[in-house]
Amino acid sequence: MNQSPGIVLVSHSAQLAAGLRELLAQIATDRVPVALAGGTPDGGLGTSYERIAAAIAEADRGAGVIVLPDLGSSVLTTLTVLEDHPRPDVLLVDAPFVEGAVAAAVTAASGADLATVAEAARQARGIRKLADSDPGTDPEPRPETEPAGTRTVSRQVTLPATLHARPAGRLAQEAAKFTSTIRIEHGGKTVNPTGVLTVMSLGATAGGTVTVHAEGPDADAAVETLAGILAEVE
Repeated sequence: MNQSPGIVLVSHSAQLAAGLRELLAQIATDRVPVALAGGTPDGGLGTSYERIAAAIAEADRGAGVIVLPDLGSSVLTTLTVLEDHPRPDVLLVDAPFVEGAVAAAVTAASGADLATVAEAARQARGIRKLADSDPGTDPEPRPETEPAGTRTVSRQVTLPATLHARPAGRLAQEAAKFTSTIRIEHGGKTVNPTGVLTVMSLGATAGGTVTVHAEGPDADAAVETLAGILAEVE
């Protein structure tokens, strides 16, 4: 199996970085290397040049590394490290610390390359947390027509529990394995399930109906797999 891009979490707080890594392991997979550069060597709040440099080396498995800072001096210190040790395969990514890390970890776990993982983290900035926070935004449009010979499959699932981060991560990882175009619909909103944060933005709760749509050569398998995950949410 190809190596996954690594992720470095740079935070003023060692506890904050450690807690986020624990969350990533639950949502994505422990196969994605996540290294921490949190706090100062004496256990205080702040950032450390040495810790950032060591974390980059730790997370590097040969497929590159993205670095996610929380705020302020974590950005400046990381920039200094990268200026002193420039590498094209180590990217400082401007993204929300938690949401960007989640998106990056799930994308990396699906087998994506460094550039794709970095872009997934950046796109997390535009994902709304509340489904009704922008009433003027229309749902993602679905094609009016489909190519001749395309297999189209849909299935409705009643959620046994709220669609939270862990099953959303499973959906994102599995959806990325299929060649068909896949959409998940709930409450009049349709999203691409390959993004864990877009799935969570549906705000689907226990008892709600979610419809899985797939169009393409492996549509049956895609719908069966994703519907199965939704039916087992707990």
